[in-house]
Amino acid sequence: MGKRMAENELSRSVNEFLSKLQDDLKEAMNTMMCSRCQGKHRRFEMDREPKSARYCAECNKLHPAEEGDFWAESSMLGLKITYFALMDGKVYDITEWAGCQRVGISPDTHRVPYHISFGSRIPGTSGRQRATPDAPPADLQDFLSRIFQVPPGQILALGPLQPLSPTAQYPREKPNRSGGRK
Repeated sequence: MGKRMAENELSRSVNEFLSKLQDDLKEAMNTMMCSRCQGKHRRFEMDREPKSARYCAECNKLHPAEEGDFWAESSMLGLKITYFALMDGKVYDITEWAGCQRVGISPDTHRVPYHISFGSRIPGTSGRQRATPDAPPADLQDFLSRIFQVPPGQILALGPLQPLSPTAQYPREKPNRSGGRK
């Protein structure tokens, strides 16, 4: 009876850890590094299709956006400017980052005023080569299989989990950008 309770508790703890790790990865994927303040700024995925992403006041319609396009749109009678970019095949609100960069873009223009360059996304490549925008991001299983060097799909099928040493200490701090502890 005690062994089953310990296994259930361990299984619950592992599931909580994996859930938190997945949340942390999602948060990290939705931040942009800032060269101005050396910090990170959040980006917010918008419910817009790339083929009708940019509002144009001149045509009074939506135009398509391409990967790396960076534009501004106005709202509240022009009092509020929101900055957008197409990254990884999705439209994001990047107003927080643009504000820190002190970008001044005329909103609602016909032409895309700027193009953001993200550099290489594929290890071992350089220049303007990039992963295709249709390529799905690596999921949690693939990520964990690479960390633990276990074939994909077998991370949670490793068999019975062994109890951890009661004296084992695990840091609770998140690593900073340089890989050290805060």
